[in-house]
Amino acid sequence: MVAHTPAGGTGKLPAMSRTKVLSIVGPGRSGTTLLAGVLGEVDGVCNVGELRWLWHRGILQRRPCGCGRPPDECPVWSQVIAKLAMGSTETPAGVVAAQDELAARRHRLRVIRGATRADPDWSALQRVRAVTGQLIRAITDVTGARVIVDSSKRAQDAAVLAGLDEVDHYVVHIVRDPAAVAFSWQRRDKTVQVGDQVHTMTTRRLLPSLQRWSENALSAEVLRRCVPSERWMFLRYEDFVAAPRPTVSRLLAFLGEEENAPFVDEDSVVLGLQHTVAGNPNRFRVGRIRITLDDEWRSRMPRRRRLLVRALTWPLLLRYRYPVGDATARSRPTDPSARERQSPAEP
Repeated sequence: MVAHTPAGGTGKLPAMSRTKVLSIVGPGRSGTTLLAGVLGEVDGVCNVGELRWLWHRGILQRRPCGCGRPPDECPVWSQVIAKLAMGSTETPAGVVAAQDELAARRHRLRVIRGATRADPDWSALQRVRAVTGQLIRAITDVTGARVIVDSSKRAQDAAVLAGLDEVDHYVVHIVRDPAAVAFSWQRRDKTVQVGDQVHTMTTRRLLPSLQRWSENALSAEVLRRCVPSERWMFLRYEDFVAAPRPTVSRLLAFLGEEENAPFVDEDSVVLGLQHTVAGNPNRFRVGRIRITLDDEWRSRMPRRRRLLVRALTWPLLLRYRYPVGDATARSRPTDPSARERQSPAEP
């Protein structure tokens, strides 16, 4: 998140302004952190990272913000937390308990459908939604942002935001070939260099990776039916990295933003320090970044594993236009004329 000073230096937006909130929904290792970071360099846009973790990892565990400090010492989040404390009776532990109730697998569909249906009898949902609304207002007051980008990834977290009356909510659903996702989670040598420190990425076995990929995709499909088509955009990771600048420009237009994409050339961007409250170690990267396709899985992932991935995920592969066989994925058209013939809500 990059802090911006609003007009007049008051820390508040004009009364008639409505904050736009973009939820990035998609499985981990699909470019969500990178996409959020690029958007965070646009003037008036704040990348807050994975917002759902503010109370647990940020406030209770005091894990570092993207600036390297715990949130209560961060120049941005400390102000946000102070505003929250003045306007809410909730405790961080209480919010985490309510979030845990919503996160249970048996409640997932109820949470997602709550994006468009009132559920007044469910206290946990009402509490999380109320404090999330207060949080969005506090972030807007402190940063003066027009757009807040939340890369929490899960459809149920996006559904909580979709139910807020005071924001204009948008969703970009990003997917990546599940074989690439599974391979990335299994790599034990994947590290991120941040200054003098080396961060090792979390690992996950093949079947749990595929289960989460499928659950994320199916949850997103349910959420898509609860979000207006003009507020939903589908994006494949492979198409994003093939044409980074046009893709980000299209995403900004989708949000109704007239700012230019923050690129120094067609596939390179300079990332500054952003106040991301949580996310994978890539959120700490600063400096010039060249966006390229990571397809190491094609040469290093055993063929039998690639075929197993296809066998377990083929219905969704067909929907998202990936090959069911062990072959190179077909690219979707990314030129504007082709996009005019496709709804942004449809894969």
